[in-house]
Amino acid sequence: MPSDDELISWEEVLAGLPARRANTILFLIESRTAQIVARSLLEFSLTEQAANERDLAFLEAFALGNAPPLHPTIQHLERYASQWASLVPENPRLKAAIAHALGQKYTFTDQTVPQIRAVLGLDEKAVQVAYSRLYREQLLTIFASKMPLLEQWRWMSAAVAQRLESLPPFWLASILTVALGLPQAFLALPIAVADVGPLVTIAFLLIIGAINILTMACMAEAVGRSGDFRYGNSFIKQLVSNYLGNTGSFILSIAVGIRVFLIALACYIGLSVTMASFTPIPAALWAVLLFGGGLYLRSQKSLNFTVALMVFLAVINVSLLLVLSLLALGHVQLENLLYVNLPFVDGHSFQPQILQRIFGVSLMLYFGHVYVGECGKIVLPRDSSATSLIWGSVAGTAFLTILFCIWVLAVNGAIAPQLLAGQSGTVLKPLALEVGSIVTVLGAVLVTLLLGMAWLRSSSLLVNLAKEWLPVPPKPVLRLPRHQGLLILHPSGESSHVPHIGLTYLGQSDTQSKFRLDIQLSGKVHSVEIVITEHWDIKEVFNQFPDLRKWDTRLLLQVSSANQDSVYLQVISPMLLVYEGGLKADTENFAFKYQNQTKRFWTTLLNQSCFFLSISPLVVVFLLTEWLFLAGTESFTDVLAFAGVLGNSLVGGIFPVLLLVSSRRKGELIPGVVLNILNHPLFSIGVYSLFLGILLIHGLFIWENSLARIIALGIAVLSLGATLVMKHYGAFASRVVVELQEDQHPRGNSIFTITAGGKPKIAEILLGYADGEQYHQAASVEIPSLSSLQYATFRLSNKQEKELRVWTHRSNSKVDSKNLPALVEVENGNKNMQFNLQLSSGRVLLPLLSDRCWLKFTFPEALLGK
Repeated sequence: MPSDDELISWEEVLAGLPARRANTILFLIESRTAQIVARSLLEFSLTEQAANERDLAFLEAFALGNAPPLHPTIQHLERYASQWASLVPENPRLKAAIAHALGQKYTFTDQTVPQIRAVLGLDEKAVQVAYSRLYREQLLTIFASKMPLLEQWRWMSAAVAQRLESLPPFWLASILTVALGLPQAFLALPIAVADVGPLVTIAFLLIIGAINILTMACMAEAVGRSGDFRYGNSFIKQLVSNYLGNTGSFILSIAVGIRVFLIALACYIGLSVTMASFTPIPAALWAVLLFGGGLYLRSQKSLNFTVALMVFLAVINVSLLLVLSLLALGHVQLENLLYVNLPFVDGHSFQPQILQRIFGVSLMLYFGHVYVGECGKIVLPRDSSATSLIWGSVAGTAFLTILFCIWVLAVNGAIAPQLLAGQSGTVLKPLALEVGSIVTVLGAVLVTLLLGMAWLRSSSLLVNLAKEWLPVPPKPVLRLPRHQGLLILHPSGESSHVPHIGLTYLGQSDTQSKFRLDIQLSGKVHSVEIVITEHWDIKEVFNQFPDLRKWDTRLLLQVSSANQDSVYLQVISPMLLVYEGGLKADTENFAFKYQNQTKRFWTTLLNQSCFFLSISPLVVVFLLTEWLFLAGTESFTDVLAFAGVLGNSLVGGIFPVLLLVSSRRKGELIPGVVLNILNHPLFSIGVYSLFLGILLIHGLFIWENSLARIIALGIAVLSLGATLVMKHYGAFASRVVVELQEDQHPRGNSIFTITAGGKPKIAEILLGYADGEQYHQAASVEIPSLSSLQYATFRLSNKQEKELRVWTHRSNSKVDSKNLPALVEVENGNKNMQFNLQLSSGRVLLPLLSDRCWLKFTFPEALLGK
């Protein structure tokens, strides 16, 4: 190839270079940007399964040279230019060709893309000269002189979104807490409390609000102590599993499943009844229309939202609520405001139905606890001390509590309690009768946005839970380069106990494809070579590794196409799948892509069957809604009250306390602020007892329906029993964490840190280099260059700690952390175990059997890529 200052050669013209290489690089840029955008969205999922499916879809599209599942815009390319800059070679001719490809595909002006101009060097003379030689025109021709109105709107929206997402972390945490925690129970609250009066309700809301402010602080502190959330690599169920074990994770799934099922039901009823009151269409038909529209939206792969969109919708909803409150305040009547109806006061009798609504709907007002993790994944990379996350969660919840009080004061003061008490839908219909037709217009917008958003979030959670409970094995086709990638699979379950299987392509021998199979099993690492002609089943190694039979390790591999450099492999397995290592896109193998498209018809059918299986809970919700309408027993308020007691007593009360207690013994990080009240044992015991008591009281005295009573008592007993089981299996035992982090920034160092019970722990550390050993007695030690370190040993004294967690990872940004490959040998008691951390996402968790523990890290060149 000629040097950069020469004219392009005739051979390059005939070969289509550098345009072909430029298109390939642009494809890589778009793929990387699309994945960054997908990861930046708020994900309404409890587990990593949805994220794994997303990454797998990107991986398959990237490997086969297909368009990514999410198509990036020019605004995305500009915003994340610094993160794809490493893909651009230092070659003026290629930069010019990439710029030409961009100009042909996207519309932009020179002022709108300063980062792209800098990364591609479009202001440099060498690139401008190369462009004019390649295309016989000036580089300025790629810029539009004027953009269409639609493009102007997109650039303006992108700028506003970037400003919102760049807010200081405290304000971002506060606003996200409001945006994610704004409840649809708002619309049922005045109806639920109509029988007791607004002033009593406000006093009750302030008490409930204060308790939930503290439990939100518990959740925020538990998330803030998690190193996984610090790098945005975890979901709330992984947090619970890490701190409370599989038992806690199972109970959380049940609680959230009950809650989101009932929320979806309430949203159907609330939307249908409210829209029916504003239109001639009956509620039952509205439910059909909503179900059809919801299915269409669910079929659009992802219902995740950007941070900016969530904030924008929250601003609209809060503004509408405040406007409606101001309108209602103009109609407040003193007799409505001073109305009081308490059991056993002034001769009033005890009415269980009244307390059922008040307790349930009031608890349902606070459901943001499950979304603290999503907020943490965005805020913690900007403030790793978790101070902003904790105070932001407190401030956002306090704001919501004040908003609830204003709403009750305005609406219940304006509308007579007798009129409110008999409503089956939302409060907007009686409010419109009292205030005027303006409420009809504003209310229609509010119901559509508030209940619509709640329906979409609950639907996403239900679908993701259904995928977890009713798993369908994916069948991706992946391209593995020789020696450059590792396909890792493991069954569902506690990561430290289940086997981990790694697959590496070694090349071809005659007509057979050779692979290395690495198996992490029972504290030992095994490696075997296998050959595949067309098909291979993992059952072929069961005789060699009989312990694999104990787990759901079904795996079938089908070689679609192979050569010495790479293999196209279809992986059929119910196990979780992760890809580690290098990957090259194949943008030129059109023959295989044509063959792959032929198979996609059957893949599409399979995906449709998976889709219908995943939406089965939504179908049940719809059918139940229609049955309630036909029976005439639908009630938006009663459904929310039921969900509040059964779901939020666990998610918003019991779990935050348990997670806080466990995180203080197991967390890797120390938050910058800890509320003193949370330290007192009486707080944990009191809050736990309060929410457990709410379940028991409803099951024994308040609820009259036998099935409801059995469910409430069953959940109470299950919660208490699960807590005892969690304690027995060490959920609240202290943990020592040995962490190795490699900072991949140009001047970054690697560092070993040891923590126990969330505090630094001193250990004996021996570092081995080629020129000798270094001894340290410290809780942390820096390593200038990890590539020069041959081994590291640790001697730990464990008088109180009952668990050991080893965690190795590397990071090149504040928001991303990847597995750092290493081999670890652990001696504890009479056991000697070995682990390949590359197979287990850089993590392993072990029980400590004695007061002394010895660890040794080694870093083979093949793992580190030295």
